[in-house]
Amino acid sequence: MDTNKLYEMMENENINYINHDLYSTDGMIAHYEDITAIIVDDKKVKGQVAENTVLIQELGHYMAGAYYRTNSEYELIEKMEHKADKKAWETFFPYKEIKELMKKGLTTVTQLAEYYDVEPSYMARCINYYYHQYNGFNHEETEK
Repeated sequence: MDTNKLYEMMENENINYINHDLYSTDGMIAHYEDITAIIVDDKKVKGQVAENTVLIQELGHYMAGAYYRTNSEYELIEKMEHKADKKAWETFFPYKEIKELMKKGLTTVTQLAEYYDVEPSYMARCINYYYHQYNGFNHEETEK
């Protein structure tokens, strides 16, 4: 994933970028009225792969409208995080594309993560989601 394209998307959507120290996370999204910002702790996010992962995940929150307060109940946080991840995966790593890459020989999480320039742990969650959603990658349609 080209980091510049992620920043272009943010600019086109009028999403601000803020570098700020964060306590328990590498990145977060803030949304208030008509202002949206992705906040990244550059001290924790080292390199393009980590940056891409944070930006994609936070853009998932934006695209899905999956916001919550930091003091929200755990169940709501988990629900919004899943909703954001699902939207990010479907947008940036579509099932049909992943399936085609697998047919071409990119069959490990590491290979797919390298292809998309994201962290393997994030790609592993995506692959796990698709595996369960699409009957072990045996689903023939492109959308469910």
